[in-house]
Amino acid sequence: MDFVLIIFRAVDLILSILSWTILIWVIFSWILFFMRNSKFRWRHPQFYGTLETLNDIFERMTRPFLRPIRRWLRRFDTAGIDWSPMVLVLLIWLLREVLRAIMVRIYTVPV
Repeated sequence: MDFVLIIFRAVDLILSILSWTILIWVIFSWILFFMRNSKFRWRHPQFYGTLETLNDIFERMTRPFLRPIRRWLRRFDTAGIDWSPMVLVLLIWLLREVLRAIMVRIYTVPV
């Protein structure tokens, strides 16, 4: 039974890392959006380039997970707002809670 616990914890850790990666990418994209529309981009080109590179790295890490959700959300009129990160974080949260409930169900002994 310890092997199952290790698998559950590994999956939980991977899902946690994925949700934090999505959150960091969203924050970087917001920061870059506001920097593109201000003079900061021209005043600090080296810092802006570093942030753009980091944003690209995080976007490439999250893109495979967001692509199916974006395809599904394309059917709805979202007024140009990309809801896919929020939907994915909610799905990850739901999956983690289901896995935790299964783990508690497996490892609790009925009295």
